[in-house]
Amino acid sequence: MSRFISSKTYSAFRQSLIRNIITISIVTTALSMTVMIVASSVFEGFQQQIAAKVFGFWGHIHITDVQSNRSIEAIPLQESGKIIDAIKSADYQSNGFNNNPVEAVHRFAVLPAISSHSNQYEGIFIKGVDKDFNWEFMHRFIKSGEVISFEDTVFSRDIILSQQIADKLNIECGEELVMHFFLDNKHIQRKLKLSGVYRTGLEEYDKKFAIADIRLIQQLMGWKPDQVTGLELFVKNLGQADLVNDFLYHEILPNSSYSETIRKKFPNIFEWLSLQDINKRFILGIILLVCIINMSTTILILIMSRTQMIGVLSSLGMTRWDQRNIFIRYGINILTRGILLGNLIGLSICLLQYKYKFIRLSEADYYLDHAPISLNPILIITVNVVFFIIVAINLLIPSWLVSKVDPVKALRFR
Repeated sequence: MSRFISSKTYSAFRQSLIRNIITISIVTTALSMTVMIVASSVFEGFQQQIAAKVFGFWGHIHITDVQSNRSIEAIPLQESGKIIDAIKSADYQSNGFNNNPVEAVHRFAVLPAISSHSNQYEGIFIKGVDKDFNWEFMHRFIKSGEVISFEDTVFSRDIILSQQIADKLNIECGEELVMHFFLDNKHIQRKLKLSGVYRTGLEEYDKKFAIADIRLIQQLMGWKPDQVTGLELFVKNLGQADLVNDFLYHEILPNSSYSETIRKKFPNIFEWLSLQDINKRFILGIILLVCIINMSTTILILIMSRTQMIGVLSSLGMTRWDQRNIFIRYGINILTRGILLGNLIGLSICLLQYKYKFIRLSEADYYLDHAPISLNPILIITVNVVFFIIVAINLLIPSWLVSKVDPVKALRFR
């Protein structure tokens, strides 16, 4: 009965004031839904893209010599080739994994140096890599020039600098610069050519790291081909990184090596990303509260405008709950229309931003030059379901006023 009455009487709100109030309520709900969809997509996209930059630069798991973190001297990881073979051939399925969770393993070496050009000097770390490095990731951040051109017999003299370092040195692609190394109380110089300039937007890396041929560092350090600073390992499923790390450390790696996830090795940036969850919950909570207040106010106004109807229904014997149910259905009708309109607007904004990136950001402050969008269907559905359930449940509060209406006074109400 309450469903029939609510459907028949909802369309009867012909008074301009009540009709305008309902329209305003629908628009307010739509705006709330729009902001929640856009905010959720931006927050998730922001966390994903920043994390992807860090993982793309360093991998998901690092494997180094166990003494490397305790010594100021560079201690190489021995027999890296055997370790790589052991990682690739490990029996993962017998240890709880559905298949091989390792996507790739790359060798790297790191060495501090001082770069000089045009009487400008800058202290940096050179990250040595080989042909198997994740160049697909690096191509996305090359602003000018090209990646390193590797040679078969000797190390390449190409080097990639960040935009920040290149600007300080006043150097352009194709020009030469000198790298100064201080090893065993010796000053060693190497003349290299700037092949490319990159910019990730992560200042912590851009201001410190250059990329060169790993054989340059091995030659300077007097290392053998299978001696490296460490291995960077990429997993297929990021959620399994900790499990893979524990398995490799306890079951596969030799006692002389140590492994840790990048989240553990560089905790600051990931802790900062985790703090964004607090900001997200606060913002979405405020928006949700505004929508609840808006819907509650609308229901109260509708109850006052239907006071006589409440009196008539009470005199005819309708229960208080059925009467409350009429106004709850009014609210759900308004809520549903607002959610549908909000989804239309919110998803349109997300799709436009995803394609055209018209909302720009300061890369120096946010590590990205545009507002990132995550088009995650599960996220959108979750936001819609949670929004609807919480607001719908809170409609019970204003509908309680129906039980306080005196039928006699209501029939006299004009």
